Amino acid sequence: MSYSDWAPFNKENIAKAPVKAGVYFLGSEHETTYIGASNNIKERLSEHLSSADACIKGTVSFCYHETLFPEAEEEKQLTAFQYEHGRLPKCNKSK
Repeated sequence: MSYSDWAPFNKENIAKAPVKAGVYFLGSEHETTYIGASNNIKERLSEHLSSADACIKGTVSFCYHETLFPEAEEEKQLTAFQYEHGRLPKCNKSK
């Protein structure tokens, strides 16, 4: 499974993201703070960039992975994160 490199969370880098389905990770200085899925990675990252959510506003970088089954991959990544850290990423709400 191939992920993009982590990139600064800004308009210029988001413009390079694919208009395809996938999962994405938002991060602060040293941790993944949000894991999400979308049928249009670029559009969803743009929405996050203009978000008023205080937690999301702390994002400094992102990466993504294209997949045909974004919701299943998101669930897999959230489960793996919770197993490793004993909690969800701080900006993900409990489901």
